[in-house]
Amino acid sequence: MTEHATQVVLFDDGLSRFGPLSDLRASFEQRLGALTCVERARIVLGRVDAVYPLEHLQPVCMERHGSVGLSVSQLPAGDGDVILINGTLDSLEDVATLGANAVRSSADGRLALARLARREAERVLERPAQWERGATTAQRAPLAHGNLVSAPWDLLNRLERSLPADIALLSRSGEWGDRSTAGVHRFGHHALFIDPTAKVLPGAVIDTTDGPVLLAAGSVIRPGAIVTGPVAVLDHATILDRAQVKARSVIGPWCKVGGEVGSVVLQGFSNKAHDGHLGDALVGEWVNIGAGTCNSNLLNTYGEVSTRLDAAGTTERTGRAFYGGVIADHAKIAILVALNTGSTIGTGSMIAVARPPTFVQRFAWMTPERTQPHRFGRFEETLRATMQRRGLVPGTAYLARLHDLHAAHASSVTGA
Repeated sequence: MTEHATQVVLFDDGLSRFGPLSDLRASFEQRLGALTCVERARIVLGRVDAVYPLEHLQPVCMERHGSVGLSVSQLPAGDGDVILINGTLDSLEDVATLGANAVRSSADGRLALARLARREAERVLERPAQWERGATTAQRAPLAHGNLVSAPWDLLNRLERSLPADIALLSRSGEWGDRSTAGVHRFGHHALFIDPTAKVLPGAVIDTTDGPVLLAAGSVIRPGAIVTGPVAVLDHATILDRAQVKARSVIGPWCKVGGEVGSVVLQGFSNKAHDGHLGDALVGEWVNIGAGTCNSNLLNTYGEVSTRLDAAGTTERTGRAFYGGVIADHAKIAILVALNTGSTIGTGSMIAVARPPTFVQRFAWMTPERTQPHRFGRFEETLRATMQRRGLVPGTAYLARLHDLHAAHASSVTGA
């Protein structure tokens, strides 16, 4: 990087709400389509120089990104312009027309994108939610492409557009094409992108009538599976035998999916390997969903779904008739569980009751006999065993963050 090179910085302004999905990841690490903002910026701009998470996530982000050369909560040395990108922005099309000393804001006045001199960028990054105090001389205009994703249901609303756009970005990275083999039933006029290392086994059905399908490196589609685009199956994910993956679905890296899923985003490293339905839902990392477990994504009244993202929050309207809810990181859900419409399942919870409440607190341990706090020692043992299966170990900052979450929330778990 030369002394005057433009730096690319992603920030979290703290104004979007993802409930417990934001316990362990900043906004720019959320999968807002097939890509996170970090991944999208690296594809479109070729680089990310620094990230600015909220304060409580700084140690985790430093542990996660510092080893790959990203500066956390500090601009690297230099005196060129700085491109600021809100971590919840789901498209970077406006970057191409972004001149010097320019700002693009969302319809509700949030900072979405800017190109500023270094000193002004530093002032904005001190309080990005109050960006107008720092960018006093910038030329302002509304965002022309993309949106800031403000809540889980907002993300689901955007998948129809953001997912095909992300698939197009991902397909730039190599000479991909329709590499389906004999015995694979493939139809539809939209693109099918299959990485050379992906496998589609005989008897699989891929339907691109309504949108593209992308099968990334090391992914596998087993016999009898049906995949209906737009769908992205990311690195080393597996769609199991006879699974039905319906439109607007993102199967994150190293996930395993069976049964029926549709309009879902699995962040990564999560398994729903057995029969059962999961629809219109966001799933974090290291989640396991047991055999026969289903979620409801539609009320019997066909009315608008309301939900609650946090214990301290109020019930709010989603504007959607179809909304299944959120399942946060490290949640474990037993067999034959029925999740209510619009459920929020907290980080580190363990559910072994047939019909849990619509809101489940972080680190709740729920059995037919009682609901009690999940003991952190037992939780950590399970976490380490789960991650070891993928050859990974939890970092010190990651465990410390989980411990702090446990201390803050487990005491509020109430018995039945």
